[in-house]
Amino acid sequence: MYQKIVMDQALNYADVADCLDRAGLDVLASEVHAIACGILIGNISADKIKWVQELVPNLEAGDVLQQQGVRELGKLFDSAQRDLQDSQLRFELFLPDEEESLVSRMEALQDWCQGLILGLTMAGITDYKNLPEDSRDLLEDFVNIGTSGEFDFDADDQESEIAYTDISQYVRVGVLLINEELQPMKQSNTIH
Repeated sequence: MYQKIVMDQALNYADVADCLDRAGLDVLASEVHAIACGILIGNISADKIKWVQELVPNLEAGDVLQQQGVRELGKLFDSAQRDLQDSQLRFELFLPDEEESLVSRMEALQDWCQGLILGLTMAGITDYKNLPEDSRDLLEDFVNIGTSGEFDFDADDQESEIAYTDISQYVRVGVLLINEELQPMKQSNTIH
């Protein structure tokens, strides 16, 4: 059941969210991507199948919709693992597209921040005191973003869009920094 999780590089937020919902999986696309990122930051070699089993412990063999949802979870994990190891820093948060309302996108960003903290906890990172100072400060900011309740955004306000973009980019770059501090990229042996 779990071993047929395949990788697909083209992931669309709305499609993944719809698939997970149809499968009856009680997870949000943004949150599960972040959980995967947190686990991988804690251990880049984390086991995808074990992760999916933790998220979907009661997978029914004959449930086609659940199987599709599990495949989407596997794709999210593969995407997170690949992107966190990308030396070109192409990592992106898995969030709704700009066509979605600003409120929906901000809620997804908050869910993403909460998911990252959960993933780090699942990876065994529970005491931030032992982390490098920059990582510790960023994680405290992510906790605040994830738990701050509703942001006072005006849906048609350009300043609100800019604020959302700034916050999401802060989180994206922060994740890359935390990942680098906890899982330093292997230096290329290529001579330039």
